[in-house]
Amino acid sequence: MSEHPFLIFVILWSRQKTNMFSLPETIPFSQGAEHLERTPTNGTALLNWDKTGHLKSLNTKAVELLGLDPKQCLGQAAPELLSCGKLLSFLQEAPDKGKIMQVNGQDCYVCLEQMQGPEQGSTLILRPGQEQIDEYLQKEFTYLLDNSYDGIIVADNLRILKVNSSFGRITGVSPSLLVGRYIDKLDATKHVCLAALVEVIRLTRHHKKTITLQRKLRSGNEIFVTCNPVFNQRQQVDRVVINVRDIKELKKLEDQIKKLSVLRREGETPQQHHAALGEIVAESPSMKRLLQLVLRVSQVNSTVLLSGESGTGKDVVARLIHRISCCNKEPFVSVNCGAVPENLLESEFFGYEKGAFTSASRTGKPGLFEQANGGTFFLDEVGELPLNLQVKLLKVIQDQSCRRLGSTRNIDLNIRFIAASNRDLRKMVAEGQFREDLFYRLYVVPINIDPLRQRRDDILPLAIMFLKEFNEKYGTSRSLGHELISILESYNWPGNVRELQNVIERLVVTADSDILRAHHLPNSIYQEALEDGVYWWVGENLNLRQARDALERQMIQKAVAKTGNARKASHLLGIDHSTVVRKAQRLGLNLKSVASKSQQKNQP
Repeated sequence: MSEHPFLIFVILWSRQKTNMFSLPETIPFSQGAEHLERTPTNGTALLNWDKTGHLKSLNTKAVELLGLDPKQCLGQAAPELLSCGKLLSFLQEAPDKGKIMQVNGQDCYVCLEQMQGPEQGSTLILRPGQEQIDEYLQKEFTYLLDNSYDGIIVADNLRILKVNSSFGRITGVSPSLLVGRYIDKLDATKHVCLAALVEVIRLTRHHKKTITLQRKLRSGNEIFVTCNPVFNQRQQVDRVVINVRDIKELKKLEDQIKKLSVLRREGETPQQHHAALGEIVAESPSMKRLLQLVLRVSQVNSTVLLSGESGTGKDVVARLIHRISCCNKEPFVSVNCGAVPENLLESEFFGYEKGAFTSASRTGKPGLFEQANGGTFFLDEVGELPLNLQVKLLKVIQDQSCRRLGSTRNIDLNIRFIAASNRDLRKMVAEGQFREDLFYRLYVVPINIDPLRQRRDDILPLAIMFLKEFNEKYGTSRSLGHELISILESYNWPGNVRELQNVIERLVVTADSDILRAHHLPNSIYQEALEDGVYWWVGENLNLRQARDALERQMIQKAVAKTGNARKASHLLGIDHSTVVRKAQRLGLNLKSVASKSQQKNQP
């Protein structure tokens, strides 16, 4: 909402919208003034024009307003008849929208109605008088107000003047209960939003500036309540305009904008850009670069080879490439090459004709290649393919054709291949475990997905995304505690995104409180956090000395892990090197082991 002292509304009239005024009947002319009948027109001037732009008829108000001679005006063209240049231009442009203009010294609302059917032509409508204009502006203002997605309230110094329907949708309070009510009579004890209204209006009048409050409704939704002052000529607050927004809707919109902006191409319309990114989170620089590459690759049909550790989301990236490609309406066929028994791989990939082998179906069966025709074929864990099938896969990729088992007919294909592996295919080629020619046929556009420990900016957004997902799935309302967030962001996640997803689901299901804390974590992660000094914990039922020893042990362990040796750790802790060594010996800490373990963990 603008903080400008004046609100300017551009009023538009369209024939497709509901007309604000009924059109009075016009009076025909045939022989001049003697046929002019006086009919009530509610002060509206009407002029009917034929399809060639010549005047067919007009009413008494038009004669008075425009100063026309009824004996001379019939049959004349508009340029010969109208002295008002703006009115003539308006008639010649024939817009669908109305306009407020001055005609012969009077302010008028002017619009043009096109006539269809046998009586083709148009009717020029002029409605003079400030009262009529104000009436139209008032109705148009109400129309615009009710079509705002945000809740809007207009109030003067005493009462609520206007409330739109969106306010009721957001807060659950009926607008009819507020209109006309005195501000100081609002029952702030029953509704949080009413208390917020009273408070924000008071603060805005006192400080004479825009004030925004954030409140949580009893329904659980959070709202922003923004109050804008409207000043009179003496710079006193004469009105206030209050804007109410649902934070949940704003956050949802922000998430959508973030996702879409990552893949937004120059010149694209929002409609063209509505491909959902699903489970993709890209807060880290490496993931943003990856998504930019995915965007470029998705627009062509090149073969893609995805690499990365297990659980990094290679299948998610493969589906994303398909979703934003030009063949997104065609099939996406995914097969895990390590999950299909070796003796069934060929029949699953190529299909078979009836009677091709002993246990073959009587009707035959199309293979996965045929099912993926026109779309995308995703070979997950392609390094697990046996060598005898690798050469056949190579031929399918090269020739874009296949043949069912037991058939003599080739089937033409149009498939985009995406392969993925968590193994080092180059090393497998060198060891003779993977065909070199197939490797280079797949290695057209290589995309490596970094492990989660190398893109820590993505950990918290991913955790929040999974938390929302499982809260909705299990009907819970869990939230992440601060100490838990620190541990999640510092943990190395050897299982990558899949491990993080499983941990969040476990926390949601097993936690005994709505706020998820460090002790809810699996024991392996919890103990590692304690050892690394990410989380300070001294336990219960300890005396002062035991608690101090536990805390000292954790601090020394964290300092050594961070710096790599006891001498640098002593500077970090602000004590002598000998004190660090002595305390470590007393507390049973092996400093070399701590430093070595930390170095291994930090290696990519």
